Amino acid sequence: MHPEESRAPAQAVGVPVSPRAEPAHPDQDTSMPGGARLGLRTHLVLLVVLALAPALLLGAATTWQLGMAYRRAADTGLASTARALATALDRELETAMTALTTLAASPFLEGGDVEPTYHQAAAVGRAFGGWVALLDRDLRQVFNTRLPLGAELPVGAGNPFVARAIATGTPVVSDLFMGATARRPVVAVFRPLPPGTAGAAVGERRVLLLAFGPERLASLLERQDLDRAGGFAVLNDGAHRVVARSAEHGRFLGQQAPPWYAEGVRGRATGRLQGASLAGPEMTLAFSRLQHAPSWTLAVTMPLATHQAEWRGPALRFGLGAAATVGVAAGLAVLLAGRLLRPMRALAQDAERLRHGREPAASPAPEPIAEFEALRRALWRSGLALRERAVAEGRAAAAEEAAAELRDAAGRRELLVAELNHRVKNMLATVQSLAAQTLKGTNGDPGRFARHFSARLRTLARAHDLLSRDDWRPADFQTVARAALAPWLDGIAGEERVVISGEGPLAVSPQQTQALVLALHELATNATKYGALSRRGGRVELRHELDADGIATLRWTETGGPPLAGPPLRRGFGTRLLERGLAHDLGAGSSVELRFEPAGLRAALRFKASGPSVA
Repeated sequence: MHPEESRAPAQAVGVPVSPRAEPAHPDQDTSMPGGARLGLRTHLVLLVVLALAPALLLGAATTWQLGMAYRRAADTGLASTARALATALDRELETAMTALTTLAASPFLEGGDVEPTYHQAAAVGRAFGGWVALLDRDLRQVFNTRLPLGAELPVGAGNPFVARAIATGTPVVSDLFMGATARRPVVAVFRPLPPGTAGAAVGERRVLLLAFGPERLASLLERQDLDRAGGFAVLNDGAHRVVARSAEHGRFLGQQAPPWYAEGVRGRATGRLQGASLAGPEMTLAFSRLQHAPSWTLAVTMPLATHQAEWRGPALRFGLGAAATVGVAAGLAVLLAGRLLRPMRALAQDAERLRHGREPAASPAPEPIAEFEALRRALWRSGLALRERAVAEGRAAAAEEAAAELRDAAGRRELLVAELNHRVKNMLATVQSLAAQTLKGTNGDPGRFARHFSARLRTLARAHDLLSRDDWRPADFQTVARAALAPWLDGIAGEERVVISGEGPLAVSPQQTQALVLALHELATNATKYGALSRRGGRVELRHELDADGIATLRWTETGGPPLAGPPLRRGFGTRLLERGLAHDLGAGSSVELRFEPAGLRAALRFKASGPSVA
């Protein structure tokens, strides 16, 4: 039965029949709607960005952790300083209390003998930098060492503190108040005496007062040198007035603390606050209460802008460095894409000429990329063959042959693009690894990262240039070594610092070439920083050997450098590259041995060579 007849019944009963798919014309773009395809340049830029993304994310996380550590350290420093200053002020007040306790035990005072008591009190006042007074409950002064004994004395000040000391029977530290005799703001310690002593009536108490200017406490705060970073320390009394300040003490003495401060310290022994200072700028602070004056608080401040800059600065620098890195990498990808697109477009034009029966255009110079040059020559040879066959076999046979040649050329082009994509991915994976390891070794410092990363990229570029020059064929090890160690081969004043020698020719594969160039560069860099090349007269010898089984041994020997105490405590990028990645990149059965001897580093690299020569 004819196929069309067998299909008719199915259509008659309503069974859907799928139409036969017609092949699409090569010029028709059916892969994406509207023909919106991304070019090679866009793909390379996206590949670079995606390759760098893990390293940049790791760097961002590290930078954030460092910023938080800076912030915690600053907060801890403020709190520690506040506790230390509060302790120092407590010692000052304790000294005053001890002096009054000693004076209260005087037998002259107990017996009510005023004159010798006055002289003892004057000595105590002078020793403390203040003065001593003896007061009744009604604030009448019996004597005051600021004035001669027997002088007319005004009614004393500090009524609530005198009453509290008599009521509790314990020493009391006053708030800031205006002294009746000194006629200026003072601070005092009040010490109640036993009832009936110091000339008091039976059952009545008198109070010893040791008063001093707040400048004494301010001088203690000024010695801390807190104003270098724009911060200061401030002591506030129970009424939240400024008693002492490490900076501009006279300007702010007696001023009321900001309401946010008074509210923030209420009911708390220690803590952290943030707000505008009396001078205006926003501050962050840590405060601590005094033990001998529980209503007093000591605060240590830092400008909020300075505090934030300590942890925001690293994040900003990393952001700028990351943006620069992505920009440079994207620019390099664009340049590479431009270099690749030119020969690819020329090859596409040659293929079009062949499709229309014309010869490929003559190229003025060979293509710099070996695979493109091979494809160009193949197209040229295909054109010549097509012309010869067209003459010999006729236009029909020639057309069929041309179609086959074009299919072969298209297959080779696809293979070339796949190989190119593979090499670009390998190169970007290497760049990604270099970026991640360099970032880890520089602790997020953008300057160090840029220098080290650029040096390693230049080393990788020398290996790539060497392989491109030899069409990615096995290279001579001597040539590879001289390319890797080029910056160190020129001696100083005729002195040969690096010597390269070996037994016969030795060939290394393209993969081994890239690995050895990076490894020798890291060995020479470490020798320059810490080894033989860091001193005049130091010397490095690189020697290769090849045994009968094709196993190559490279020996790196440093002499004349500083003595080594043993393996380094910290493994940097170069050490990790040599110990972990090099053996893998050199091929199966490879090994890397590093010996940190007192005379200098000894390194031995063993791997399967590509051959004895590169002829």
